[in-house]
Amino acid sequence: MEYAGAVRGTERLFVAVKLPETLGGMLEKARKEASSKVKFAKWTHFQDYHITLQFLGDTPVEQIPALKEALREAAAGQQPFVLELDRWGTFGAGSAPRVLWAGVSGELERLHQLQRRVVAATEPLGFKAEARAYNPHITLARKYKDKLPFNELILEDLGCKANHTGNNCSEKDWTVDGFLLYATKMHAIPMYEPIEKLFFL
Repeated sequence: MEYAGAVRGTERLFVAVKLPETLGGMLEKARKEASSKVKFAKWTHFQDYHITLQFLGDTPVEQIPALKEALREAAAGQQPFVLELDRWGTFGAGSAPRVLWAGVSGELERLHQLQRRVVAATEPLGFKAEARAYNPHITLARKYKDKLPFNELILEDLGCKANHTGNNCSEKDWTVDGFLLYATKMHAIPMYEPIEKLFFL
């Protein structure tokens, strides 16, 4: 995967599992309907849907080659596993959540194992794990902004419609065969630029 490089001395990086285009399109359709019912300040572009494994933060450009190598080692020996779109939820105050998200289910222990391998691989380079427990999800929107309190009952309806097309249940699962190193490009659309995909070996 080609990467144009940075014009600055650092890049804001993170490691994540990307949601496939088909499922991204499914969530995008549901997002459009959701945005007509609940008001958030910012909705995630469908090409930016992902499950974060580790946020790395501002990273010197010259450190990126060593980071890629460490991530290749984290991917080595991993076997593909299956995840599935699940219910929707929120983070933050129930009446005014800061994040609306779509959950995932499936082989979650394999996902947690991968996350631990990524964190262990980047630690020698000076990157630190977050203190809070790992909680995999796909961020759909940020900062609730309606004057009326958020109604949590609407989440069940939104999540159900996200996982169905018409009267037939859509395929909600996908096989994870690797992960990506991303750079954040503030104010760009989409905002996350893939630097490198690390395939399981």
